[in-house]
Amino acid sequence: MDLVDILKKTFDFGLGAAALSVEKLKCFADEMVSRGEMTSEDARKFVDDVSAKADEQKRSLNEWISEQISKMLQQAGAAEAAHVDRLEARIASLERRVAELSADVITRHPTDENKIGG
Repeated sequence: MDLVDILKKTFDFGLGAAALSVEKLKCFADEMVSRGEMTSEDARKFVDDVSAKADEQKRSLNEWISEQISKMLQQAGAAEAAHVDRLEARIASLERRVAELSADVITRHPTDENKIGG
């Protein structure tokens, strides 16, 4: 199991724990309402507010994990997909240009001694 797999499993575990926490939070709010310590509206707002904050923290954590993984891959010398895509496009463009130039040379000078590689 590599580091990325470990980080993904850890993150998944955190999401599961967060989902469980929201459920417990709802139970807590329901209990507070049944005791008369909170109105139903206050309980709903409380659960919504805490859930929104938890969602924001999950997004922040996800961004942080992505940044850390990118940094580790860069330090390890791995190329980013976007960089590889740009290089592949550049190679394809250069290959087309070489083919055009080769065809042009062959068309202008069809003798054997003027052929590329010949």
